[in-house]
Formats: sequence, structure tokens, C-alpha cells
Amino acid sequence: MFQTNRRMAAVVTALLLMVSMIFTACGGGGDVKKDAAKNDKPIEITDVTGQKVTLKKPAERVVVQWSASGGAFMTMAALTGKDVANLVVGIDPYLSKYRTDMWNHFKTDLPELEKIPLIGSVNDKTFDTEKVISLNPDVIFIPLNMKDQYESDVKPKIDAAGIPTIYIDYHAEKLENHQRSIEAIGKALGKEERAEELKKFYTDRVTKVVDRVNKINKPKPTVYIETGNEGPEGYGFAYSSKVAWGALATVCGADLITKDVVESAGPVNPEFILEKDPDIIMIIGSYWPKKATSMRLGFETNEEHSQQLLQAFMQRDGWSQLKAVKNKQVYSTHHGLPRDIYDCAVFEYLAKTFYPEEFADVDPEGTLKEFYEKFLPFSYGGTWFMRLK
Repeated sequence: MFQTNRRMAAVVTALLLMVSMIFTACGGGGDVKKDAAKNDKPIEITDVTGQKVTLKKPAERVVVQWSASGGAFMTMAALTGKDVANLVVGIDPYLSKYRTDMWNHFKTDLPELEKIPLIGSVNDKTFDTEKVISLNPDVIFIPLNMKDQYESDVKPKIDAAGIPTIYIDYHAEKLENHQRSIEAIGKALGKEERAEELKKFYTDRVTKVVDRVNKINKPKPTVYIETGNEGPEGYGFAYSSKVAWGALATVCGADLITKDVVESAGPVNPEFILEKDPDIIMIIGSYWPKKATSMRLGFETNEEHSQQLLQAFMQRDGWSQLKAVKNKQVYSTHHGLPRDIYDCAVFEYLAKTFYPEEFADVDPEGTLKEFYEKFLPFSYGGTWFMRLK
């Protein structure tokens, strides 16, 4: 009898222990209610326009635009890791269309990306408003450069459906706009702590570059930057000092030769380049397979092939006489790096290109690799920075 009672007591004790463990793992009744109450607390977000947006809870269904660069996709990937494929319920086609090497690499690491519905893009008037509403997103992230057209063509219906819009901006290459965009996306997703870590990584590196550039007391190098999508036989976009590569180069201490002749971005007269005879030339690469002679960098190339492509640009009429070509001051970097959260590596690369002595201790590729390893759910590889040999 005593043995039986003892066995019964042991069984009861074990059962009570299991119940206690389950209860504790769930946080207990009081904790569950507390967590629910916390999740029910409205989230107040201020975007880059100063607009205040309220979400009932952290967003679990998100629509993005300009995934190729300047949109929220890469920030979301950095904040949420592999969960980004589940959080994004609608995406524009630009990442797969214009950054195909990146898309191919990303979907290999995270196959679920291919399941995200395509919803078109506001700027080319293919944005499928009805489809977006049917996806029932908690929020839509819209780049600031798209704001006017979005509000004219799309936003009234989106507002009527009760879907909040948050504006972000990476295009202006202003530190405060990058910071506010990271903060807004992080808060909307309930990833504020991770957003602070991301913001610090970015801010520390950009601030270091800008502070050091501002202390340099020597003539600024004259610089010509061109996207290499047209190959040597055509002339791709050059930039003003306020947009993308032009803004970045200017902040990093360049005297951009196209700053007063290009309103935003566009090709310039070939004679203009010969006349200005810049100290440094940069031909920007990416993945434009329809043009075999275009400058290629990124995941789907190697340095030998990219060197051959870059060398071909030097065969343009009159370019052999340019001092940048004579002095081997010709460079390339990837078109998908600026206007996004890892362009701190581009700040470093440009500053080191313009002022090699002052930035001898800086390792741009090391920074980009560290960013991938520290934040992104994608593996690092490829060729992103290059100097003509």
C-alpha cells in the first residue's frame, strides 16, 4: 500500500511539474494578458515627411515599391532576416527585372521570395491598386521620390481601403533621411531594437567618412560618373550633385563635372567630357544582359571579365588622351549599392577613391561583407568595387 501511494504521489508530482513548465513557458496567464495588451497598444510612427501614422499592431503584411534600390525591401530583410519573405505580401518587379544578379542570388538563399505576388510599380503606372487592396496589407512603404504620382494616381483608393502609407527616403543620400527611414520601418515592424543596431552601423561609418572629408584641405578632384548600361558605344546617365551617385560623390569630396549641366540624371555630350578632362572617371556597373558590352559587376561576373568590359570604355574617341585614363584613375562600382541601407560602403569607396592617402585604413568591401554577414539573410559574394588595371 505504501509503495502504491508513493507511486501515485510521484505521478501526481510529475504531472504538476509538467503543467507548471507549460504554464511558465507560455508566460503564465498574467503574462499572456500583459503581452496581448502590449501588442494591442497603438504604434505611433513619424515618417520622413513628418506625417504621423498609427498602426494598431506591428505590421505582418507589407507592400513595397522600388525593391531594386531606394525602397524598404533591403531594410526589411536586414531587420527581419528570413521572415522578410513572409512579411512582404506585394512587391514591384524591379529587383528581379533590373537587379537580376541580386534577385537570382537572393532567391537561391531564400526560395520563398519567388512566391511574393507582383503588384506593379507606381512610377510606370502598372501599380495594381485593386490587387494590393485584396492582399490586405497592414502598411505600404513608398519612396519619397514616388510621393506625388502615388498621391495623384493611387493613394485615394488606398486611403479609402484603410491602408496606411509610410514614406521613406534613401534617394537623397541624406544621413537624417536614412536614419528616419530605418526608424520608421523598424517601428512599423516592431523591430525597434534591431533598427537601432542597424542605424548605428550605418551612422558610425557615414559620419566617419564625412567628418574626415570635411577636414581635408586640398583641391577637390574633378570626377565624371556614368552608368555603364549603354556600353562604350553609347553614353549612360550622368548625375547632378543632388541625386544618387552625384549626391554621394559630392558629399565624399568630389568636384562633379556634371553638377551644373544635368538637372537630375541624364547623358551628356561626349565633347563635354573631353573638354572637362576629369581627374577621375567612374563607370557604374550592374547586370544588364541585353547589352553584352554594358559594364557588369555584382554576383554574376568575375574580375577578369569586368576588367575587359571596363577597358573597352577607354577605347572611346578621344578617351586615351584623358588624364584619368592616362593615370589609371578609372573605377567601377555596382549600381545597386547606393540609395539603400548598405551604401555606407559606397561612401567609404568613393572617399577612398578620391582621397586614397586620407582613407588608406578604410576597407569598403570589408564593410559591405560585414553588413551582409551581420544583418542580411543572404550570403555575400561577387565583385562590387573595381579599379582599372
